[in-house]
Amino acid sequence: MFSRRHSLYARCRYALTTVAVTLGLLATGGLHATAAPPGDLPDPFPSENWPLGTPTRPIAPSADVIKDLGSPVSSLTIMEGAIGHTPDGRDVVYAVPAGENARLNVVDLHSRELIRTVPLPGAAGGWAIVVTPNGDVYLGTYANAHLYRYSPATGEVTDLGQPIPGQSQIYGLTSDQAGNVYAGTYPNAHAFKYDATTGQVTDYGSLDPVQQYARSTVYDPDHNKLFVGVSTPNARLLRIDVDTKAVEDITPPGTTAKDFIDLDYAGGKVFANASSRLVVVDAVTGEQVKYTDSTTGQQVMDYPIAARGVSAAGPGGVYFTNNTLALTHYDLDTNTVGPVSPPRTLTRGASIGYGWVTENGVPVLYGLAGNYSGGTFRYNPADGTLAQWSSPFQYVPSPLMHTLADPTTGKVFVNVYLNGATSIYDPATGKSTVTTRQGQVEGWAWDGTGKMYVGIYPYGRLSLWDPAAPESPTNPKELFSLVDSDHQNRPVAVVPAGNRVYVGTTPAYGEYGGALTVYDVPTGSHTVYRNLVTDQTISSIVPSGTDVWVGSSIEGGQGTEPRASEAHLVKVNPATGEVLTDIVPVPGAASINELVTGPDGNVWGLADGIVFAVNPSTGVVQRLLPVFSGATGSQDGALSWRDGYLYGVTGGRLFVLDILSGSTTVLRDRGLNRLTQTPEGTYYTLLRPDGYINPTNLASYTPPVDGCPQSDVRSTVWTGNIDSHVQNRFLTYGCTLTDVLPDAEADWPNHAAYVIAVDRKLRELEKAGSVQRWEGALIRIAAARSDVGR
Repeated sequence: MFSRRHSLYARCRYALTTVAVTLGLLATGGLHATAAPPGDLPDPFPSENWPLGTPTRPIAPSADVIKDLGSPVSSLTIMEGAIGHTPDGRDVVYAVPAGENARLNVVDLHSRELIRTVPLPGAAGGWAIVVTPNGDVYLGTYANAHLYRYSPATGEVTDLGQPIPGQSQIYGLTSDQAGNVYAGTYPNAHAFKYDATTGQVTDYGSLDPVQQYARSTVYDPDHNKLFVGVSTPNARLLRIDVDTKAVEDITPPGTTAKDFIDLDYAGGKVFANASSRLVVVDAVTGEQVKYTDSTTGQQVMDYPIAARGVSAAGPGGVYFTNNTLALTHYDLDTNTVGPVSPPRTLTRGASIGYGWVTENGVPVLYGLAGNYSGGTFRYNPADGTLAQWSSPFQYVPSPLMHTLADPTTGKVFVNVYLNGATSIYDPATGKSTVTTRQGQVEGWAWDGTGKMYVGIYPYGRLSLWDPAAPESPTNPKELFSLVDSDHQNRPVAVVPAGNRVYVGTTPAYGEYGGALTVYDVPTGSHTVYRNLVTDQTISSIVPSGTDVWVGSSIEGGQGTEPRASEAHLVKVNPATGEVLTDIVPVPGAASINELVTGPDGNVWGLADGIVFAVNPSTGVVQRLLPVFSGATGSQDGALSWRDGYLYGVTGGRLFVLDILSGSTTVLRDRGLNRLTQTPEGTYYTLLRPDGYINPTNLASYTPPVDGCPQSDVRSTVWTGNIDSHVQNRFLTYGCTLTDVLPDAEADWPNHAAYVIAVDRKLRELEKAGSVQRWEGALIRIAAARSDVGR
């Protein structure tokens, strides 16, 4: 230790002496700008790194660092509805619009007025609803997987808790004659019974060791059986004896469907929506039923269906909408299926709930149609009349999915989770305007001409959208869809570059192996490279010369458990799909969420809570800088360079990284997702208010004013062509040590003037404690050796 300190002292003394001599010569005219070249002065320690100066933390964390701009979008998203009756004789429709702290809505079918909304604390929406024989309404919700019971007699809701601990979704509620209810769950594919009298829960167990969805159930009152549809990647139909708990697999042989999303029972038959095909199974034998298509007269094993199952039996059989939204019925007496006569079409969307109401002694079918407008219909089989309208369900602040700023206007585009609505927030007015519905946006980016490439779930679609042009059948224009051809459904990374658009996707439900898709803009063709990283999603992309770096996530498709243990960063030739380099920049990280090119030319990335830098030529990891400890997913994380700093959002946190010192400041430690920057420099992000489940609000963050635009962020201080070996760092926000020194690019009258100016500035910095004396000595030597002003 003594010898090291002695060596440091000797070198500093040497440096100070050299500087004194140099400055003395300059002052007396003994050293001129035309004198010996810079290399003639010796470099006393050319190869060693000197200690860092004290880094300056540019920003202090604050609870109020962001500005909450409120909810930019209110929407109506209903997954299923049910018809019931109140004790005072009113016919009503029940539904739960999705949204934060969701509420049960009760609407009178005849007066078409909203009677009541009842809070469901902790729920964000409901995929399951059933009316029991006594008129009570049971609701199965997400993401808390609670069961709720609403009593029309009292107008109150009872939270019955989580029937199966550890689940996040309840699906497919069904009821028996005694008012007991049954349902399935995600993510462990349980089926259960809730006893309405005792409150006891009977768990029929996890029904599949791999598949995670018990997506639908129906009770058979004639044989006391419960049918359960298990889903993705392979549809299975199970029959459970309610009393003995015995489970039988009665999946029809040759089934190729991925899911049974809805089950219903009528006339001794189980009706199943099997990946949008109607399949009918004999409830006793378990055999698939062949029936007649009334349009063609042909015997069929399945038929197109676009509906949340079929109705209960009524005059003419059971009813549903087909793939063209034509009202269709299955005649139980003749085993025939086809459109009603005269033909009727639901204009609001697919049927998502039904119930029979007796009017003047005649059964009439009521139901909901479409997920987003409160569409309601009334169909009378006796006279073939159809009426349609919008019920006044309550619009609610929408859960938000993505945000992207317009690089020209500064307006901020916001997309809604699940619903797919899109809104534009204008910072100048603080107002939001609903625009073209895109679908659920997983990734989007501008193309440089005012148009936007949009990656949409489901179906793995990429669209091209011109927000300035009117909506039309070709605006947005679908460019391709990957779900059928390549089993991809979430385009989580969309990166235009030149004449190409690179798209990274997650695989479809129950599948493994994401893909990098290269879309060629001039030809409109695309090439899919799947399993570049075996069994992993492609979650982030950055072009690098003629190649492209892609980051992976260990996720498979929804409904799967990861097979891999850590995310990879691979360099790919986009013309051939050849993997040129394959590294693990952060061992053990589950996902590389974002990739960008840094001002130093390195590839910078975000792997879980670690920021890393990689040399794009060699693939060598240059730096690992922690933000927080914890795993994230492929849809988490954003990075943005500004003022020489790296800003980011990950794990709910907004952070800023000083890349010179390596210090990270977490500006807000919770509730945030996504990050986009407007031209004037304001950041926008999605905010989950405290106590909320989902991000519903837009929020902004305004960085401090940059005192030194276009900062010099080289790692060491350079004076012209000479490296001083002194560590560069930020002294104040946006201003590095190099920035505040006299500008080497200025028009200096001579070399001496530059060296004297450097000396004068360093004296100020040394006096202020911003620069240590030994650092000042080295910078003075570098200035004296430089070619500035020569």
